[in-house]
Amino acid sequence: MTQFVAHRGNINGAEPTFENRIEYLLHAYDVCGAVEVDIQTHNGQLYFGHDDPQQPVSLELIMQDNWFCHAKDLQSLGKLLDLGAHTFWHQQDTVTITSRGYIWCYPDVYPIHERAIWLDFENKFTDLELVGGWGLCSDKYPMIRPVHSPRPPVSPYTN
Repeated sequence: MTQFVAHRGNINGAEPTFENRIEYLLHAYDVCGAVEVDIQTHNGQLYFGHDDPQQPVSLELIMQDNWFCHAKDLQSLGKLLDLGAHTFWHQQDTVTITSRGYIWCYPDVYPIHERAIWLDFENKFTDLELVGGWGLCSDKYPMIRPVHSPRPPVSPYTN
C-alpha cells in the first residue's frame, strides 16, 4: 500500500501557522506514519522551518523511520548527512535521490517505481492506490481510500 507523507505535518490542507512545528509534526506522524519536514541552519544549529528558523531540531524525532528531512540549505544537508538522518535537498530538479535511496519527485513528475515519492499540492490524487510509487507527499490526506486504509486523519490544528 502507498504511504502518505504529511508535507510539513499537514494532513487536512496547508496550515502555515503550524507547519514544521514539533507538536504538529508529531500529530501527523502519529496519524500517518511519515512526515516531510523542512530543516535549516541558523547560527550553526539545525532548526525546523521553511522560510525562517522556528524551533531547534529534535534529533530523537528526525532519526525515526519515515522522517524525510528537506534540507533548505547546503550547510543543513551536510549536517543531516553527518548525523545519518534521512535527508534530501533540491530546487527545481525533476527528481532527487534521498540519502536512503528514495526518488523524491518534483510536483507533476510521476515515475512508476517502488521507491518513488510523488508530490501533490493540488489534490490531484484522491486515492492512494492510484499512486505508482512508495509514497505520496501532500498537504491533504486523500479522502477516497481502499477499504483497508485508515480513516482520514482529523487534526486539532485546523483553523
